[in-house]
Amino acid sequence: MIRVCNLRKAFGENVVLDGINLEIKKGEIVVILGPSGSGKSTLLRCLNCMEDPTSGNIFFHDVDIADMKVDINVHRQKMGMVFQHFNLFKNKTVLQNMTLAPVYVAKKKARKARLRKFFKKAYEPADIRSLKEINATAKSEALELLARVGLQDKADAYPATLSGGQQQRVAIVRALCMKPDVMLFDEPTSALDPEMVGEVLDVMRSLAQEGMTMVVVTHEMGFAREVASRVLFIDEGIVLEDGTPAEIFDTPKHPRLQQFLQKIL
Repeated sequence: MIRVCNLRKAFGENVVLDGINLEIKKGEIVVILGPSGSGKSTLLRCLNCMEDPTSGNIFFHDVDIADMKVDINVHRQKMGMVFQHFNLFKNKTVLQNMTLAPVYVAKKKARKARLRKFFKKAYEPADIRSLKEINATAKSEALELLARVGLQDKADAYPATLSGGQQQRVAIVRALCMKPDVMLFDEPTSALDPEMVGEVLDVMRSLAQEGMTMVVVTHEMGFAREVASRVLFIDEGIVLEDGTPAEIFDTPKHPRLQQFLQKIL
């Protein structure tokens, strides 16, 4: 699904990623570990071009999304992103946060389909819907997702009234509203109180069980051991080790990974 070839990212003279090569297959749960400042989050943000690579290629469904000629917004619709600090719109309700993007995209498709119909060109009849239909569908799907994470009673609440764990669960299902092919998680539990971490990890576990492709930057070693199909260890912008959880945690080969695990386990 995702293929990274010789990815390099530098901020001025500071090289953050130095020749990353990586493949992520459909249904894989890839956890990225490493010390602070190792390039983990930068790698994740490069995967959907929130950070433009300095050089290299990032293929998503065989399209090089690092190519400046590619409309990255089209491809981002299939890459859900969950941030460390939730990034919910504070002036909108939970339901409004969740329906904003799918309604916008559906309206855009409807306008294009109407134009194509007018000019007697090929179009998808399913895309020609009224605003009322679009809003109703988005609301129904959002409420179903909220029920899935136990927050159906919070649809009309504002983010400021929710706990950190609740806000992060909303952020996850907001990304799911776009029906993504892959979910990217950038340290989704690091801003949470310890007692709230479990409720967010439970949602992520259920996604993994359903076959969602996931790339997760995290310090939750238990989650990495239990859920990941592969674990990457990055330091100083280089992937030093890539293996199964058992290989990474039980038989680490690289001295830097051994040192890292001794300090945190």
